[in-house]
Amino acid sequence: MEADWFIDIGLELPWIDGSWSGFLDLRATPYAINTLPEPAQHPALRDALLALNAPASNLYTSKCDAWSVPGHEIDPDEFSARRQHAATGFASYIDILDRDPARFSSFALTEHRVRELTEHLHHFTINCARVDTVVRRAAAQASDSTEVDGYGITLYAAACGADPTAAYIAWQTALAAAVAATIAVAATRAGE
Repeated sequence: MEADWFIDIGLELPWIDGSWSGFLDLRATPYAINTLPEPAQHPALRDALLALNAPASNLYTSKCDAWSVPGHEIDPDEFSARRQHAATGFASYIDILDRDPARFSSFALTEHRVRELTEHLHHFTINCARVDTVVRRAAAQASDSTEVDGYGITLYAAACGADPTAAYIAWQTALAAAVAATIAVAATRAGE
């Protein structure tokens, strides 16, 4: 699978808000996922959010979205795809934060994780798909209700296909692989 990572940190750049007004704690209330439109429309996204927020996971999520991608925005080389398999696409993102305050505040660990995740994803044989991980500044609410600064990851999964169904199926496969790898990498203590 095509995979890459980036660092996108700066004053004018997007950041992850782990305590925004619409935040739902899916770790504490997993049934709240039923109130979100994106997971209701896309079962693979629902599964991803439940896995990332599961009690056994070291992670939690802040925001997500999913959308169709028109063919003119798809570079087949970026998706390890032939031109005829790049007629349309589907993509998603999930903002992911670490539950552990020490890990959340460590830029070095977050960078190490996205590098390791990218290497891990390169071993998957999934054509017509790609995953990008972006390290971003993040803010979250500490246990004493104060806001703390740290770092998070925006996980993008995208896929293409000859038709919308093929693109959607490829996206589901890429998202599931990316989420499983993200959880596995977060469970290791390497790089701390």
